[in-house]
Amino acid sequence: MDELDVKIFRALVSESAVAPSNVQVKSSLGEIAKRLGADDMTVTNHYKRLQEAGCMSVWQLGVNPTFFGYKMLDVMVDVQYEPGKADMIRKLRLIQGIVVIVNFYGKALKLIFLYDSDDMRSRTVELVSRITNAENIIQSNLNLPMSETKHLTKTDIALIGTLAKDARLSSTLVSKKSGFSTRTVRNRINKLRRERTLFTLPSLNLGDVPGLIPACLTFSYSRNELKRSVDQAVRAHFDSNYLWGGFSDPNRSFIVLSAVKMTDIRIFLEWTKDQPGIASARIDIPIDMISFPEKFAEILSVNKQRVRRNA
Repeated sequence: MDELDVKIFRALVSESAVAPSNVQVKSSLGEIAKRLGADDMTVTNHYKRLQEAGCMSVWQLGVNPTFFGYKMLDVMVDVQYEPGKADMIRKLRLIQGIVVIVNFYGKALKLIFLYDSDDMRSRTVELVSRITNAENIIQSNLNLPMSETKHLTKTDIALIGTLAKDARLSSTLVSKKSGFSTRTVRNRINKLRRERTLFTLPSLNLGDVPGLIPACLTFSYSRNELKRSVDQAVRAHFDSNYLWGGFSDPNRSFIVLSAVKMTDIRIFLEWTKDQPGIASARIDIPIDMISFPEKFAEILSVNKQRVRRNA
């Protein structure tokens, strides 16, 4: 995975404007090529190569949790009994609100879950602690852009259901599957995207990409007022390596890096620990990332009061 692959990947994952139907991806790749000063065909070929490796080949549609009044929390735990991780994951995936589980080499697990109250957050963290018998728990807030949609219509619900498992379906195909006109499909989906109510989840099988060792670097700040300068320094230093990151929590952030060899990972960590304003840093290598987009549909089904009955 070269530097251009990294930048294309980062742009497609992080930019909310991207909608991954074949037509829209082509348009997005064209815009990315302009910003990177690269040829359109070169960028398209790099994207196809990522897909052929099994990365970003599947896109799923989700509803922004803020539409339902939910917040999102990132939890990193170090389990006490490493051989028992498979059984722990089996139990964790059943917990209400957990939408992503990342399994790392060694004792680390990362969980991303939704909550709508401090009580739900506390109960979920307690459940995670009990299941993993964690030696260490690190919590980080993931701030999402606020949905601007007031209500979903019955038409919206039907279209979301059609796109839930494959967000790359064209408007024509969605029209045939749902029974609505192509114009209605296009207008409703585009409106919900503009209102930041719909987002896409690409498959991120990074371990299958030739020449890539993914590494999740997590770091905290010695003082909160240094966060901005530290984040800028980290992003600038790892510009050719970082795939995506989370910088919304005031106390700590994470960044997923692309390494070529294991010695790169040690160098990444040593550089980070040496930076002014960094209080602590760790780096973990992911084995598997499991997402549960169907849980967004569950949330939708229990919040029917936000669906207009007459539309």
